[in-house]
Amino acid sequence: MEQDVSRLRPEEPARFNPERLEHLCDEIGEIRAEHEVASALQAINAHLQDVRHLHPVGAGDDLVHPVRNLAATSDRIGMASLARVARDVLACIGSGNQVALAATHARLLRVGERSIHAIWDLEDVSG
Repeated sequence: MEQDVSRLRPEEPARFNPERLEHLCDEIGEIRAEHEVASALQAINAHLQDVRHLHPVGAGDDLVHPVRNLAATSDRIGMASLARVARDVLACIGSGNQVALAATHARLLRVGERSIHAIWDLEDVSG
């Protein structure tokens, strides 16, 4: 008996909070905010690489630091989805639920890639 196997390709949009970015511009000025966003994107990319190289099962404490930094950095520049999913990963680490951790870890990597591309697309549109 042959069984069909479905491959799931979960997709969710990267949510961005423009008010957070407006607040950053008001707080430190537009020029400094642009530099802050560029620096944050580099940091987010580095944190995502660290997270990608750590297998969620068994990484536990090693995963906390880059994920916590990822949540804080993405929240600072308005990457709402990425910040939320990073906090979900931290909650899974805290609960010790390895299955949920593996699932949210994979989701974090997907949302991270989409979020970075969404910001680059915004920069391309705004010039």
